[in-house]
Amino acid sequence: MNMRSDPAGSPNREPQEKKKWVEPVAALLMALATLSTAWCSFESAAWTRKSNRLINEFNALERRAGLLTMQGMQQATIHTGMFMQALAAHQAGNDKLVNFYIERFPPELRKAYDAWLAQKPFENPNADPHPFVSKLYETPGTRQAAEANARAANSLEEARKAGTVSGQYLANTVLFATVLFFASASSRFEQRRLRVVAFAFAVTVFLFAVVRTAMLPL
Repeated sequence: MNMRSDPAGSPNREPQEKKKWVEPVAALLMALATLSTAWCSFESAAWTRKSNRLINEFNALERRAGLLTMQGMQQATIHTGMFMQALAAHQAGNDKLVNFYIERFPPELRKAYDAWLAQKPFENPNADPHPFVSKLYETPGTRQAAEANARAANSLEEARKAGTVSGQYLANTVLFATVLFFASASSRFEQRRLRVVAFAFAVTVFLFAVVRTAMLPL
C-alpha cells in the first residue's frame, strides 16, 4: 500500500520554519555590519591622513630647528671673530679701533660684551674669561630652535597616536567583515546547532566591535 506524505507534514518543513527567524535578523545584522565597516574604513583613512600630515610637520620643524642651529653657530663664529679683533685692538692700545669694532657689534654680542666689561675683566681675576659664557651670551636662534624642536616632538607624538587610532579602526573593519561572513553563513546551515552558533558568534563579534569603535576618538 503506497502512502504519500502530506506536504504539510514533510520532514523538511520544520527546519525551514525554524530558519525563518534567522534570515531577517541576519540580514539586519549584515546591514549594520556593512555600515560599520564603511564607517571604520573612512575613519581609518582620515586618521592615516592626519598622521601623515603630522609627520610632514615634524620633518619640516626638525629641518627648521637644524637650520636655525647651524645659522646660530655661524653667527656665533662671526661674533667671536669681531670680539677677538676688538680685544687685539685693546691690547695694542688702539682705543679708536676698539670703539670702531664695538659700535658694530650686533645687539646680542654688545649686550654680552657690556655685561662682561662690567666685571672689569682686565683687573678682576675672577671675571669670566670672555663674554661667550652661557650666562652672558646666547647663541642666535637658540630659543627659536628649541621651540621648533619642542613643536616637532609634539607633532611626532601626535602622529604616533593618530597612527595607532588608524590601526584600531582598521582592526575594527576586519571584525565587522568577520561579522558579515558569519551572519551570512548562519542562514545557510541546515543544522540548527551550527546555525545558532554561527549567528551567536556573529552577534558577539559585532557587539565587541561596536564597543571598540565607540571608545575611539572621531
